[in-house]
Amino acid sequence: MPQPWSQTGRPGTTSGPVPQPWGHAGRAPGQVGDPRSGPIPQPWNQASQQTWAPPPTSARQHPAGAGGQPWQSTYGGFGAFDERTPKRSRKPLLVGVVVVVLLALGGVGAWLLGAFQGDTLDQAAVQDGVARILHEDFGEGDVANVQCPDDQPVKTGTTFDCTVTVAGQPKKVTVRVLNEQAQYEVGMPR
Repeated sequence: MPQPWSQTGRPGTTSGPVPQPWGHAGRAPGQVGDPRSGPIPQPWNQASQQTWAPPPTSARQHPAGAGGQPWQSTYGGFGAFDERTPKRSRKPLLVGVVVVVLLALGGVGAWLLGAFQGDTLDQAAVQDGVARILHEDFGEGDVANVQCPDDQPVKTGTTFDCTVTVAGQPKKVTVRVLNEQAQYEVGMPR
């Protein structure tokens, strides 16, 4: 089979390939393999036929870059340089946190103000009622400085003590809640 290039010069020396006219590659017209003679017949299903496959990954040699790391191309096409995902807005999260904090503060404030305790007796009204009952029902003329505890529940059977000054003497009076309508009775000063 003829060679696609020929040797020139002295025998035993080579000077490299000799350029040939385009498409001739050292073949005579009409010869098998001549591009002008049509397609080149290929043998089918022969064991000698080999197909090209890329070399295995481990066989590839990459020149070492900085730090001994394999060199990699920095060009990868459109968007190849931005591997980050787009940033999501933090505004909904921030608004949600603010709403939760405000609701928590409102709940704590309502609890501290007694909103979850149910009905309670009005301290000032109980103190005025104790002074009036001691004056009108028990005939005590000099009643002063009535002090009753705050936030007493309106629950049948609840009892508590109030301090009072009667005729210049400190005394205690027991108050008992009679029903859920905030009616109560006052005991004799002791």
